[in-house]
Amino acid sequence: MPDKESFDRTVATLILFAVWSVIVIAPMFFPRAEPAPDWLMLGTTAIVWLVIGRQWGLEVERVLNAVTNIRVTTDGGQPRDDDRED
Repeated sequence: MPDKESFDRTVATLILFAVWSVIVIAPMFFPRAEPAPDWLMLGTTAIVWLVIGRQWGLEVERVLNAVTNIRVTTDGGQPRDDDRED
């Protein structure tokens, strides 16, 4: 069962996403709608994704750590000869 904080974050995320999509995405689907100015679209996008990222813990440091700590090997996970302990 989700807790109250998780529910509140979900509702806030949905509201922010709805506002962002009305400003940025909706004019693409309605030919008569005039697109918002660039500064408004960029500002809204930056603020919404910053707030959503902070709410859900998607900080840049976490993403960079996840990307930089990836190890790719072709030896099937077996230790190399110089790594083995006798």
